Amino acid sequence: MEQPVCLIANPADGGLEVTEEALQALRGVEQPVVVVAVAGLYRTGKSYLLNQLAGRRTGFSLGSTIQSHTKGIWMWCLPHPRRAGHTLVLLDTEGLGDVEKGDTRNDAWIFALAVLLSSTLV
Repeated sequence: MEQPVCLIANPADGGLEVTEEALQALRGVEQPVVVVAVAGLYRTGKSYLLNQLAGRRTGFSLGSTIQSHTKGIWMWCLPHPRRAGHTLVLLDTEGLGDVEKGDTRNDAWIFALAVLLSSTLV
């Protein structure tokens, strides 16, 4: 996968949706996966950290303001750098604690999905 894709969309109406593009990408993975998710407060460098883990300068989009940038959960599938025959799946989550979101349950849903989907949570 050349760049991250949205795995879980978080539209303004408040529901969470799995995207078809991400499902197609996951269906194409035939190797065992190692899933690393990063969750935390908004504007704390989660996307930057994941780009570093991927060994790339670009990939997950980085914001340049004090407003939250990532929406939903984004996924990037890469060859695992240390385990031959494995795929590394990086998950970038929407920042927690953004007061502009409206529904405070949204944070719980995003965090719970990150916990359930990951083999390693940062």
